[in-house]
Amino acid sequence: VDGFRFDLASTLAREFYDVDRLSAFFDIIQQDPVISQVKLIAEPWDVGEGGYQVGNFPGLWTEWNGKYRDTVRDFWRGEPATLGE
Repeated sequence: VDGFRFDLASTLAREFYDVDRLSAFFDIIQQDPVISQVKLIAEPWDVGEGGYQVGNFPGLWTEWNGKYRDTVRDFWRGEPATLGE
């Protein structure tokens, strides 16, 4: 295993009504001698208020961009709505 992908990764830093980008969880991951050396991929959203966090995860993380994926897929399918994208 050379990495981990976290579905609904914003829940890892959820604080009541917001996502705490400075959560202790991210500090712990960064300080761990093993986990900090593997690939970390975040699905950066959840269902809560302010849960869409694409572009807001710490530098150690790679983020899955679902909106980009959907737009590219629709473009290749020839969907007219993607012409403006």
